[in-house]
Amino acid sequence: MSITVLTAAPDSAHSPFSTRSAGTATVLVRGQQVTVDCPAWCTHPHTETYRSLEDVSHHSDAMSLTAPSHQGVEQVLTARISSWPFAGDPATESPFVAFDAVGDEVAQLTPEAALAAADQTIAHGYALRALVGIISGGAQ
Repeated sequence: MSITVLTAAPDSAHSPFSTRSAGTATVLVRGQQVTVDCPAWCTHPHTETYRSLEDVSHHSDAMSLTAPSHQGVEQVLTARISSWPFAGDPATESPFVAFDAVGDEVAQLTPEAALAAADQTIAHGYALRALVGIISGGAQ
């Protein structure tokens, strides 16, 4: 992970908050432009002004499983790739799956744990199909 501190005046052709090119993002940290490597999966716009470099994080788009509810349709399982490369925590420095089951991130999953969660979700789907089979009089 590399960091470049820019000392030139901001380019007025670019957003004062963030620019991205060739796998980098230029962010404002306490008013100073800093360029950091940005992973290919990161879709986070990096438009906020950060208090410190440790606050800079990367996030992919979220994917969700939805379920019907009395209010319509709700997202019940959401996951995205995230990392906090400068936070000083080995658990969040490398990319992990941010797994959210109820509306607030509840787990930071390693690739192995994310695969286990996927397998459990698939098994749950088969169990749900079996319940439907019981009440509909046939296997689903």
